[in-house]
Amino acid sequence: MTHRQLLAHCILAAAVASLLASSLGAAQAKPLTVLEGKLLTTRGDCPLLKTDGREQALSANTPFLLHTLKDKRLEGREVRLEGTLQQDGSFEVQWLYTIHDGKLFKVRYFCATCNIVALEPGNCVCCQQPTELQEIPVDKTEKEPAAKPQGKFVLRDRYRILIDFGPSGGVHSHGLI
Repeated sequence: MTHRQLLAHCILAAAVASLLASSLGAAQAKPLTVLEGKLLTTRGDCPLLKTDGREQALSANTPFLLHTLKDKRLEGREVRLEGTLQQDGSFEVQWLYTIHDGKLFKVRYFCATCNIVALEPGNCVCCQQPTELQEIPVDKTEKEPAAKPQGKFVLRDRYRILIDFGPSGGVHSHGLI
């Protein structure tokens, strides 16, 4: 292979790699739909969102988020869900917030004894005592959700939400908030 052929192959490989990288990036940044309503957790195995007089079946993109949607302590709470409509008619939730007086709150589970944040409801991984449901106000310095719920698509910065820096400088990885 001549030097010129090798250079042509390298340029072609770089162009293909660049095209693939931009395609993958576009696939990961799917727009999200916003829904608001009352969370219904006690009706069978599938959590529901009651909105505009109808009930929307919910699913989740992670097991711990699905467990949170099924948490009976959230029954009847006003929530904001961000996700995508699925072909089976369910709404796949990627982000969950509770709403109090028009303000958004992040949901997390916490063990005060061990000072541990958990990803889902249940017992503390350390002391095995039940974790406490906490609703943390969305900080005004953080990026607010991108749109009002009107069935429009919105984009979220997933990585900003996945990592929460606590007041003591500790890092809490949530995935929910």
